[in-house]
Amino acid sequence: MNYAKQIRIFFSKYSKKAYFIAGICISCASMLPYILLGTGSIVTYHDQLDGELLCYILTAKYLFTDISIYPELMNGLPSTGAVPPAPLFVLLYTVFKPFTAFMITQWVINIVAFLGMFLLLSRLTKQDFISFSISVIFMLMPFYPVYGLCIPGQPLLWYCIACLSDTEKEYGLWNSKKLFSKIICLGGIILYGVASSLVLVGFACLIILFCLFIYHSILWFRLKKSSIDTVFTYTPLISLLVLGVTYLQTNLSLIKQVLFPAAKYVSHKSEMVLSPNGFMGSFISTVTKGVSYAQSWHTVIILATILVLITAIISFVNTLNPRHVKSTSESGDSRLITYRIIQLSLFIVLIGLLYAFYHGNFITGLRNHSSGLLKEFNLDRVTWLLPVTWCVLAGYVLTYIIERWTILSSILRKSFVFLILCVWGITVLWNSSLKPNLSKLAKGGNYYALDWRSFFAEDIFEKIDAEIMSHGKEKEYYRVISIGIYPAAAAYNGFYCLDGYSNNYPLSYKHEFREIMQGELEKSDYVRDFFDNWGNRCYITTAEQFNYYTFEKKWNSVIYDLDLNIDKLKEMNCHYIFSAAYIMNAEELGLKLMQETPFETEGSWYHIWVYEVKK
Repeated sequence: MNYAKQIRIFFSKYSKKAYFIAGICISCASMLPYILLGTGSIVTYHDQLDGELLCYILTAKYLFTDISIYPELMNGLPSTGAVPPAPLFVLLYTVFKPFTAFMITQWVINIVAFLGMFLLLSRLTKQDFISFSISVIFMLMPFYPVYGLCIPGQPLLWYCIACLSDTEKEYGLWNSKKLFSKIICLGGIILYGVASSLVLVGFACLIILFCLFIYHSILWFRLKKSSIDTVFTYTPLISLLVLGVTYLQTNLSLIKQVLFPAAKYVSHKSEMVLSPNGFMGSFISTVTKGVSYAQSWHTVIILATILVLITAIISFVNTLNPRHVKSTSESGDSRLITYRIIQLSLFIVLIGLLYAFYHGNFITGLRNHSSGLLKEFNLDRVTWLLPVTWCVLAGYVLTYIIERWTILSSILRKSFVFLILCVWGITVLWNSSLKPNLSKLAKGGNYYALDWRSFFAEDIFEKIDAEIMSHGKEKEYYRVISIGIYPAAAAYNGFYCLDGYSNNYPLSYKHEFREIMQGELEKSDYVRDFFDNWGNRCYITTAEQFNYYTFEKKWNSVIYDLDLNIDKLKEMNCHYIFSAAYIMNAEELGLKLMQETPFETEGSWYHIWVYEVKK
């Protein structure tokens, strides 16, 4: 009995450290499949390998130069069209190969996600096991590494701000006491600023800090007016300034383009035509499922929250009956938890309503008839606050169940909480980027999916480069386009491309590129609308294949009637077309096959026909 008591005392004393170490170990273990598979790892290529990754590679390549036009993409893409979402991680790409840098980024994100959420929830709920479990679940959510700490770093940001606030209340912000702690907190805020994106979610964090500053200012003014001795809280203002200045430094060129558009170029986004969504559908989807890049698979937490709110309402109604006041009265801590659950639930609903209204007929119509920042800026990125909000809400909800559901025994309460965490954790793991890699390890060569190695096909492009080099042509002296292959693959392998993916490139280039495939656009309303009304993907798309960007080798794809403006290609110095499909009318267009068989390897995802543009 004494041994059991000693074990309990030991565990209660060191549980936080044990959970912390366990979380770090899990974050390291989550990288093992990627280490074992290497470049055979399955990585979400949408918006990562096909776009943002090249922003890091090109920025790293020209980091210490005065080059502001990247010649590898879109016949010369301005650097403001290839801004990495997390500037800090560019440093990794200057030292390591892209795959290694990408995986180190993934690992850093995992550690920061766990550490920040665990520290934040432990502080808010005082429940170490619940905090640990939710932090692991948060770490496993399918965040895109190319977006850095945009979502995974939010808990650490708010934790640092909360700690800075506590230090200010206890010692004063300008007091030298706890100076190291203050520096660490400010360092955490700066870290978030250099490892996240202002336009994706940073602006939302700044808005929250500004609102906190206004709230504390009004509170201080009212207390001062009531002759109550109070001290002004500087933490929200200092945090706002530190984060704002950090973003200003890392986004200076982009901010200049927004404020002084004439000095740069007119973005292709000025021609975008936005489509409205149904209000209720958008609202329900945002609250229950989340949005792209910010999904937390939280259905079980919604159900648990509803149960807890019903319990809280019943408890409140019972307090109105004098006979039950004593038995149902809540402690201050319990009332605070209830208030926090209500506040967070309302915040989620508010974000859902904002998203639905923003994508409704009125705002969409207003943006379509506007220009500049109002049209081009996506305010709906405030939804990137939701995953962290759901995790904090889950922490309070599960704490409420543990502390307030006294009608159930302690074992039943803990079992119920454990069941909720298991269901949520399994759902997140099932939808995480880790799952396909675990499946590939388990099934070996029988698992069929596009991986890093297959996407970039370095072995195939080496053969193509060698063949072109045998004709005495250096890459920088000619341009290429791709069909049925993401242009990022050619650019990654050192080719200079007319096509590319950017969310901010010159409108004039969109018009020029459109001339190349005007014939294809006229054949299909779908393809035409996709390019004309959006245009981020400045790719060659065909009416026959619609917007399929990757043609697998096993399809043996054939394009029967390709309609491209070959004269325009020549004008833009395009010498070669890399096509994953055989072009039946190549001779009629004035294209010549480099060799009668496609370039491929035995295990390659696609084969590539190389067509030379005849002069």
